[in-house]
Formats: sequence, structure tokens, C-alpha cells
Amino acid sequence: MPADERCLPLYGDDRIQQIFRNPRVVLISGYARLPDSVASHSQYQRLGVVLAVDSADGRIVAADTTLLTDLAKDFFRALVEGASVTEDIAEIVQRVQTRYAGHSGAALTTALRRCLETYYQLRDGDQLPGGPANDHDGKE
Repeated sequence: MPADERCLPLYGDDRIQQIFRNPRVVLISGYARLPDSVASHSQYQRLGVVLAVDSADGRIVAADTTLLTDLAKDFFRALVEGASVTEDIAEIVQRVQTRYAGHSGAALTTALRRCLETYYQLRDGDQLPGGPANDHDGKE
């Protein structure tokens, strides 16, 4: 972790602070258009999914979404947190497709897939924290 990052104060609850302290965790997001029939469409127009992924093993350590109700957000978290974006991709997508039957289901799945695509683009471009392009060990 860069020296200037170590002295910055950490805000947020204990869970967020713990996630932030792991320098290998990367935050990725994906968005998809909401159907016109969804209640939150007039307010948001797009549905967002955000995943905190530990790049050491690809595990989703935290997840959030712009779904309207707390129950829907919590249900989404339960579906994806703890899964690995490197080993469980098909299972994660299928779990969301089959277990989330809300009107926003297709948008939720699309936003999730966009998150996964972003993760793989970062990984394949060696841009993840601790990846070869970022491992300097103090050497130039």
C-alpha cells in the first residue's frame, strides 16, 4: 500500500474498513437499463451492481445493488457473496437468474455479467491489485 494511503483516516462501518484494509480487494461495477415497467425506472433508469472482489482468489467479499428494497438487496448479497468470480461464474449467474424472480431480473443479471467482464478485463490486462504490473516490491 502506498505510504500516503496508510495515513488516510478510514471511514465507514467495521466491515467496510476491514475490506478496505485488504490491498488486494478491487471494487468493480456494472450497469444495465431497467425495464419501463419497474417502479424504480423513473428514478434511476439503470440498475447498478457493485462487487468487492479479493483478487488473490476471486472471492466476492461484498456486494451491493441499486435494487429498490432492502430485502431485494440483501437477497442479492446472499446469492453472490462468498462465491468466486474465477471458479463459480456460471453458478453465480444461474443462481441470480433462477432465484431472483423480480421484474428487474434481466437487468440484474446483465449488470452482474458486466461486473464479471470488468474483472476479467482487469485481470487479463494485469491491472488487478498485486498483479504482475503492480508488484514492485520497492524495485524499479
